[in-house]
Amino acid sequence: MKSAFRTPNIDRFKWPQFGLSQFFAISHGRFLLFFLVPFLLVESSVFAQALSNTPYVFGPIDLNSTTASAIATVTGTAVGSGVNGPTTAQVGMSVNISKDNWWSGGAVGEVDGIYVTVRQNSATSPSDSSGLLIDVQNQGNGFLSATEFNSTIVNPTTNSLIYGVDVQEGVLNKPNGDYLGAVYTATYGALKTGILIQNNPGASWQNAIVYSSNGATKFVVDGAGNISGSSLYVGGVGLNGDPANGTIDIGNLTNTAASPYLSFNGFGAAANAKVINDAKGQLTVQTSTGGNVKINSSGLTVSGAVTASSLSVQNLATAKIQVTLATPATSKAPCTVGQIGADAKYVYVCVATNTWRRSALSAF
Repeated sequence: MKSAFRTPNIDRFKWPQFGLSQFFAISHGRFLLFFLVPFLLVESSVFAQALSNTPYVFGPIDLNSTTASAIATVTGTAVGSGVNGPTTAQVGMSVNISKDNWWSGGAVGEVDGIYVTVRQNSATSPSDSSGLLIDVQNQGNGFLSATEFNSTIVNPTTNSLIYGVDVQEGVLNKPNGDYLGAVYTATYGALKTGILIQNNPGASWQNAIVYSSNGATKFVVDGAGNISGSSLYVGGVGLNGDPANGTIDIGNLTNTAASPYLSFNGFGAAANAKVINDAKGQLTVQTSTGGNVKINSSGLTVSGAVTASSLSVQNLATAKIQVTLATPATSKAPCTVGQIGADAKYVYVCVATNTWRRSALSAF
């Protein structure tokens, strides 16, 4: 993208820019009179006020026509300087104003380059109004923006820029394919916030941000900070990927080796527990204490003890339970009441702490 920032001219601006001393030095006062007479005849008041260093007031002028008209018009043509960039630009109008002694101090008080006020109304039908109406166009062979604003803070001791931000609106850059509503560029220093939406006491926003496509609202951040939309995709996590049913989709489809997971940072511990899709068709619940539950085409696998107040298996006519049980070495082997063991000959039951009983198996 086009380099947006402008390097400011730190020399104090002086008005008028073409001072009378320059003309006298060239003409010794003879050619000056001949040169200025036509202009003095046309706009004698402008030069009189300029020479007296008093503000020039243009108007009041009434626009009584019912067609498009302007109080003042600046029209010109430019051949181009041959070099792109704001410092070599040919401009239709330039406004230079600086506070006296601004480089070393100066009195407190606001100074503005251009101040526009518009008051609009119509007794019969709504009427449009804009403080600035801008129409910029090119043939697509370069960078284009409707507006560009640049703010900088300069260190007068080192004569260097320490903070800077540039804002471009209506950006069209056909050569590199950038077609952007607005661009906010941090040009100097560690800046804080790119976009801040706020309200004064007593005022509010119903919606801070709304995105609409072809008249249909797609995404909203309301005044309370709630986010709503048809779907959300952030860093491999998609919310409501199936709008009909409502889904949470996790994973990167372009990475065939990815193992997407949900991580829980509970009880002050990072990754205290995870739910991992660690193989195709497999889901594993993994805990930081070592207990794991794995579900795949082979069934359910548990690493660690299984504790349940009751266990119910339905459809016993077709269902089966297959359990590999350890057997005690002696009748006094460590055990907990209710614990069961089995081998090819016996079924072992723990009837009391560290007390086993067994029953022989027989054919039938």
